[in-house]
Amino acid sequence: MILSISFMFVAGSASADISYMESGYGITFEGCDYDKIINLKNGYVWECSEYGYTYHYGEMTVLEVNGKSKLCVGDLEEALEEYPDGDCYDGTLYQMR
Repeated sequence: MILSISFMFVAGSASADISYMESGYGITFEGCDYDKIINLKNGYVWECSEYGYTYHYGEMTVLEVNGKSKLCVGDLEEALEEYPDGDCYDGTLYQMR
């Protein structure tokens, strides 16, 4: 299930439409590499479109901010802290059939 929320950033007058999906717990994440497939615990897969290394065990969150998707380490709160340049990776989300 993908959920949508809207945020208004007080520091500026910008707002963003944010959709998110948490992966489910129990994922061992060892970074992204081009075309790498990451199986999420909720029936979705993430295909990386950039390289970056981070080791993380637990939950991942897919954020879509104004139409741009990123896979971020951690739950929603952690992902929002990391977005866009922290431990967040470009790619595409697919639902497994």
